[in-house]
Amino acid sequence: MNLRALQYFVVLAEELNFSRAAQRLHVAQPALSQQIRRLERDLGAELVDRGHRPLRLTEAGSYLLTEARQILASCEQAALGTREIGLGMKGWLSIGFTRSAMYSILPPALKVFHRTHPDIELKLFEMVTEEQADALHDGRIHLGIGRQPAPVDGCTTRPLLRERVMAVLTPDSPAAGNDEIEIADIAGTPLILYPRHTGAQFSGLVESLYRDAGFVPPVRYRTFEIQTAIALVAAGLGVTFVGESVARHGRSDVTYRHLTAPASAKSSTLAATFQAGDTSPHLHAFLDCLPRADAL
Repeated sequence: MNLRALQYFVVLAEELNFSRAAQRLHVAQPALSQQIRRLERDLGAELVDRGHRPLRLTEAGSYLLTEARQILASCEQAALGTREIGLGMKGWLSIGFTRSAMYSILPPALKVFHRTHPDIELKLFEMVTEEQADALHDGRIHLGIGRQPAPVDGCTTRPLLRERVMAVLTPDSPAAGNDEIEIADIAGTPLILYPRHTGAQFSGLVESLYRDAGFVPPVRYRTFEIQTAIALVAAGLGVTFVGESVARHGRSDVTYRHLTAPASAKSSTLAATFQAGDTSPHLHAFLDCLPRADAL
């Protein structure tokens, strides 16, 4: 299946007549018929009911028409954007971000950047921190914003926000009655954590809290999403940990508690990672919109 075949099919679907469609496409009618036959063969489905007069689309044809219009529109938009960028008429910036960044530093930065650079096209991709290194190396993103990112070869990492880690409990948890809690208070409660990735830092930080307190981390569930982890806590399935910025936007059916010293001394860091040699003015303009924390 190629774009020309989709273009031919859309015109035929709009005309419902091979002769008129061929005239509109400036091709011979047999050539159009061959393209449609080939498309049907490639897809393994009949797209046009040729036995009906006037022609009508099959159920599969109606579905393809909707999808083909979206594909062609996306291709046209991509071509236009590429042409404008190539001519220097506009710029673009691609950002990968972990969900927790949306609870704190990212929305204000996007607001300021859009106000000062309204012609720059932003591409935003939510991805876990550990996926951002490959995306940077592949050129899919200019900037990664992640939590506890591991060092990436050829890249610079700039800390943006340091915050304390908080435990997420059910309101009826015995430990929830305290303003601050110790790991010992929840050591027997199942732990809801995030999937293991090579070099994953935040999960390692949480597990170190337990080990430093003399306990084996009782990991029972793993999930990619912060809100899923919190929802599992609300369902009474265990405890989890988040940064303070997430807690500030928390749901009402769970309780957030700080940890007592020495665990409270451990902080979680949101940081920006980008190619060390990237001199893009749009990238550095966006970096200027982000806060800065102490060096890692």
